[in-house]
Amino acid sequence: MEIETPSSSASPPRSPVLAHRLRRLAGAVRGLALLGSLCLLVLPFWIIGGSADSAEPLQGLYGGHVVGLAQAGLTAAVRWRLAGVTLLPVAVAVAALWQLWWLFGHYRHGDVFSERAVQRLRRFGAAMVALAVVQPLSTSLAAVAASLDNPPGQRAVVLIIGSSDYAVLMCALVFLALGRVIGEAARLAQENQEFV
Repeated sequence: MEIETPSSSASPPRSPVLAHRLRRLAGAVRGLALLGSLCLLVLPFWIIGGSADSAEPLQGLYGGHVVGLAQAGLTAAVRWRLAGVTLLPVAVAVAALWQLWWLFGHYRHGDVFSERAVQRLRRFGAAMVALAVVQPLSTSLAAVAASLDNPPGQRAVVLIIGSSDYAVLMCALVFLALGRVIGEAARLAQENQEFV
C-alpha cells in the first residue's frame, strides 16, 4: 500500500508498519460505521415495536422528560409519531457515517490527501454540523409528538441544548476546518511540484 502525501501523488509509505496500522484502523472504523448505520436504521422499527409499558429505546434517545409527557402512555400512535420524528436524526447520522465509511475506504488504500478523501472529510464535518442542529430539534419535535394526545393546555414543547450538543458541534467544526486545511496543503504541494 502506498500512502499519498501532499508532496507526491504516490510516494512510498515512510514505514510498512504505518501502512499496516492505517489499514487496520481504517478497517475498524469502516466496520464501526457499518454497525452504527445498521443500528440506526433499525431504531425507528424498534420504537414502533415496543410495548406500551416499556420506554426503551426512547429513554436513551429523548430522556425521561420527553417520554413522561405522554399522559396516556406510549400508545401505538405515540410510538409511530416518535418513530417519524426519529427519522430526521437517523437520516443525518447515517449520512455522516456513509461519508466516514468512504473516507476510511480511501485511507485504507493509502489515498490520504487526494481531493476525493478531503471532500469526504468535509462532507463528514458538514453532516456532523447538521446533526448538532438536528438533535435538539428532534427532541423538541419528540416532545410535541409525545404530548399531542394530551388534553388542550397540557401539550408541551421542550427545547434542550446540552453539553453533548455543543461537543458534537465543536468536533464537527474541527473536521470541517481540517478538511479545508488538508485540501489547501495538498493544493499548494501540487502547485509546488508542478513549479519544480
